[in-house]
Amino acid sequence: MKNLQDIMSVVQHPDFRQALLDDNERSVLYYNRELGFGDLKRSLQDKRDRTPEEVFALCSDFFTEDRIRKIVAEEQACAARNPFYGSSFQPISGEFFGGMVLVSTDQFSAMLLGLDGFEIDMAKRRTPGDRRTLTFGGQHTFLKVYRARDFTLQTWKMDSFVDEDDLAMSGKTYREGTSLDCRPGDTFHFGADEAFEYTSKVGAHALVLQIQMYRHGLPMALEFDVDTRRLVGAASSAQEPTRLQMLATAMRLFGRQDAWEQLERLVAHSSHYVRWHAMREYLGLNLDRAWPLLERMCDEDPHPAVRRAARKTIDHLSDVAPALAAE
Repeated sequence: MKNLQDIMSVVQHPDFRQALLDDNERSVLYYNRELGFGDLKRSLQDKRDRTPEEVFALCSDFFTEDRIRKIVAEEQACAARNPFYGSSFQPISGEFFGGMVLVSTDQFSAMLLGLDGFEIDMAKRRTPGDRRTLTFGGQHTFLKVYRARDFTLQTWKMDSFVDEDDLAMSGKTYREGTSLDCRPGDTFHFGADEAFEYTSKVGAHALVLQIQMYRHGLPMALEFDVDTRRLVGAASSAQEPTRLQMLATAMRLFGRQDAWEQLERLVAHSSHYVRWHAMREYLGLNLDRAWPLLERMCDEDPHPAVRRAARKTIDHLSDVAPALAAE
């Protein structure tokens, strides 16, 4: 289509909407009935708390090369019939990959990724002064290789940890692991204490199934500076704590003074980073009500980093809210 007039002539055609709906319905039925996605979804609902090994085995058995080929052929056929076709699968993309989410639950996501060595090479090039980091996601990851040409992975490993560990004082670092050559049919399982990067050069390419777990991992994702191997950042490694943190922020942004009970439950959450995030938002929403909990957190929280942060906050706020500090 060369211009807006051409596009409008298509979308305003009386058969356009119905043809689009028919294509979407046909592909959904095809995936659920013919390719077995309906059975897969029912199986996932029947047993929701699988181990990483169980999830990997289930997905590896289901996503055979033949089934992947049929999925790709169906998407191509639908797009050829109608350029406005909306896929049943969520598209995803990054600096050096494109793909789609084949199935996603609160426990894991399975993604089909096309990877290009030239884009990987360009993404990893650095100019003087650029900082590069390596992230350990704290999750189990599984790869199944369908196609690969001159494709490699570099791995790293760190020591495991628990939520109560004081990471800021631990001097935590990581060590280099093996470099892996990927060939069609290969499968890889990376533990929650491992990280990997696609490291291929120009001319390499691969098609892989990547499964990311949201449970049974480490309590946090850690980010390290590549040059010094020092810890420079941390974040939640799971969906639930991240959503709770977002909820606490939303309650503050919307000024929900009626949300104090919910925030106080979050301040008592089992994960230390949820507790501290909720406290920060509570202080921003209602300083008077949050202050006694902040003092208690400073004295009694089981995590040393949270106690330190609470003490620094009290010292800072005592200058701007001396009346509260004196109570």
